[in-house]
Amino acid sequence: MKAKLLAGGLFIVVLVSACTDREAEVRRAKEEADAKARAEAARKEMDALPKAFKSRDYFKQNEPEKKPEPTPAPVQPKPNP
Repeated sequence: MKAKLLAGGLFIVVLVSACTDREAEVRRAKEEADAKARAEAARKEMDALPKAFKSRDYFKQNEPEKKPEPTPAPVQPKPNP
């Protein structure tokens, strides 16, 4: 009787340990690492965006753009005849 129970218990243990999916654990760990890498890349991109694209101040009064004043041309002396 004890031999049958021991053999049956051993069979169940082998069956359960063989059914565990080790590839699923590896796949899940890889997916988590990929997700962390994507999140870090997105965080870096979001940090870089405000530096690249500045939004204008909506409460600032619109002022016309100042045009540079033309500099007077230098006066050339007339040659003496």
